Amino acid sequence: MLEIAAERVSTRAAFTDALPELAVRHDVLVVDTDTGSIRPTAAMDYLNVGIAENVAIGLAAGAERWGRRALVCTFAAFSVSRAYEFIKVDIAYPRRRVCIVGTHAGASGGWLGPTHHATEDLALMNALPNMRVVVPADAHQAVSLLEQCLEYDGPTYLRLGRKDSPVFAGLPAPELGIPQEVRPGRDVALVATGPEVLAVALEVADRLADEGYGAQVVNVHTVDPESADAVGRTLARTCRWMVTLEEAWTSGGMGAQVAAAVGSRGIPWLPIGVNGFLPPGTHASLLEESGLTTESVFSRVLKFITESQ
Repeated sequence: MLEIAAERVSTRAAFTDALPELAVRHDVLVVDTDTGSIRPTAAMDYLNVGIAENVAIGLAAGAERWGRRALVCTFAAFSVSRAYEFIKVDIAYPRRRVCIVGTHAGASGGWLGPTHHATEDLALMNALPNMRVVVPADAHQAVSLLEQCLEYDGPTYLRLGRKDSPVFAGLPAPELGIPQEVRPGRDVALVATGPEVLAVALEVADRLADEGYGAQVVNVHTVDPESADAVGRTLARTCRWMVTLEEAWTSGGMGAQVAAAVGSRGIPWLPIGVNGFLPPGTHASLLEESGLTTESVFSRVLKFITESQ
């Protein structure tokens, strides 16, 4: 059974530690936008273009055109706003082998406020054909999925949190595009993406068990439309209710992709995520304001089940 470990490590920190060796091993051009998330070494092929996301995307696309794999590191909020047209035209359309890393994703920008919160990124990146959208469940998965993104024959978007987040004991190694059933259950599926949200899903599943409902928990670390069908195949055949959980706007996000994929089954669906803009605050307070806490999610899910019977 999957358990929440005592330690907390940010997916961004795991990326920072793992990148130098992986970049050298896979011969990757690393393009930074002055994020502070990369510690370059002499062996790395590294360029810091400053706060110029459009330039970083164009440079990486050009390098890939001439045979180089490339990685661009940005704040998530800026990659999907300032550079979106460049990602669409220069990366997604020609299917370039470029990994775009978005840090400070979701509400993890905290006190930096709505200019730096990235709750729209899943919807925007999911809208791009050819783009794989990747959200590691914890720091360990972040390293494995980073390497898989660097090996993938096409464009990827790797979404990382800023602050320390849950780590899970017993979490299987991830495989790009393949969702993970981390807790079996017959009645209700809790489909979650991201560290904080997966931890909430596991705690809610325990609470639902006390109420007599078997809750299946599915970790969706690849959240794009291409992966949504696989999520549908992972849901228990006896599933009567589906709840999707994400630290992002629900419009166009992971839940919307999964709901579209399983719509023919007629399973009642409750999407839970961020609604609207968030003010400056701690990450924890913003999750609470968004209703992404164990108590809030449990109350909503139990009411949803009761009213759907």
